[in-house]
Amino acid sequence: MPLTVITMKNCPPSLRGDLSKWMQEIATGVYVGNFNSRVREALWERVSQNVGVGEATMSYAYRNEIGYQFETINAKRQVVDYEGIPLVLLPNTLVDNKTNKKHGFSKAAKQRQARKYSASSKNRRNEKEQSSYIIVDIETSGLDPMKDSIIEVGALAIKNGEIVKEFECLINYEGILSNEIISLTGIDDQLLKKEGQDLEKVLQDFKTFIGEEDLVGYNISFDIKFINYYLKKLNLPKLNNKSVDLMNFVKKEKLFLPNYKLESALSAYDIDEEVPHRALGDVHLIYRLSLKVNKFIKFMNRKTHN
Repeated sequence: MPLTVITMKNCPPSLRGDLSKWMQEIATGVYVGNFNSRVREALWERVSQNVGVGEATMSYAYRNEIGYQFETINAKRQVVDYEGIPLVLLPNTLVDNKTNKKHGFSKAAKQRQARKYSASSKNRRNEKEQSSYIIVDIETSGLDPMKDSIIEVGALAIKNGEIVKEFECLINYEGILSNEIISLTGIDDQLLKKEGQDLEKVLQDFKTFIGEEDLVGYNISFDIKFINYYLKKLNLPKLNNKSVDLMNFVKKEKLFLPNYKLESALSAYDIDEEVPHRALGDVHLIYRLSLKVNKFIKFMNRKTHN
């Protein structure tokens, strides 16, 4: 397995503790370790979410012209891709104090700048065009997958920041829903018997809908826990998609909310809508919220670029 090196400055102690589980700190802020690309990506995602105002740099073996790749967060040096070769851009901080020279750029310099920003704009457009993920939400008969069941699944396919497809299915439930769930969701036993589909078919259709795209949700670990429990119970392959929890980014931006329920998050971002507690309705609200959480937007853009 290839060697990975991560260096950090001014980072929280908790992040250093996370890295030390997988890597050895050979000097202050310098970590080395041998692991596969999946672990590396997960660690770097953890770093990017928790580095705060600190700096972080990661270098690792890579199949390109020079045999390695590197990435930075909040660093003065910028990584620039030049025909597949990663280069380091050092911003020019020198100040020309000579007063006998005419200020401004020559025509040739202006033309170079125009080409540069034109290419940069094109890269950003290409980057946006490549951005795609699935927003997921489920409704259940309770909180424990071993005792309770999935009663509805909803999902939105997002591309270029826009909704391109929807998925919504009620699921046939053999038990009796509690009054609390009926009151919360508006779903009752009669509706599930009338419109509910077989759980195995719904989960297979859902897996086809999401493909290998990243999954985004609000407290998404709850949804994935339920789905994977029933996939395993039905002898179907578990979800291996990467997941991103929007709630984590809300917690970083809105530090003093009384709680982090979806209702509170929507209110904090001036989205005046009542949560319907229906799978498709909820994913539409999660989508609207995702467009306002800046840290989530930056994270997804960086993830797509990398």
